Amino acid sequence: MLAKTMVEKLNEQINLEFYSSNLYLQMSAWCENHGFEGAALMLHKHAGEEMLHMNRLFTYVSETGALPLLGAIEAPPHEFISLKEIFEATYKHECLITRAINALTHVAFSTQDYSTFNFLQWYVAEQHE
Repeated sequence: MLAKTMVEKLNEQINLEFYSSNLYLQMSAWCENHGFEGAALMLHKHAGEEMLHMNRLFTYVSETGALPLLGAIEAPPHEFISLKEIFEATYKHECLITRAINALTHVAFSTQDYSTFNFLQWYVAEQHE
């Protein structure tokens, strides 16, 4: 069984991954609407990957005997000035996700939750990619 703090942190990450999926899907819609089909396809694919990340965390929390909690997910922005703004926002958001994964991994390691630490190595590698 996971410690309460670890479950809370994992649930925060679940919701952050869910938001990420919504953000990239919304960006994809903007791109499609403005004729940037290639960017729309790439962002749509990325949205799906973020949902897979969320589901993987959700399953891990559940399989450890804890309760995954989905919170209210803030609506992502839907108005952008340019394709450049979208890619700058994507980069900024990916940096945020990397910091969150690193912090979560640090909590797992410092609380000696080596099972979760091991599980999170996949996310560390994904962020490096």
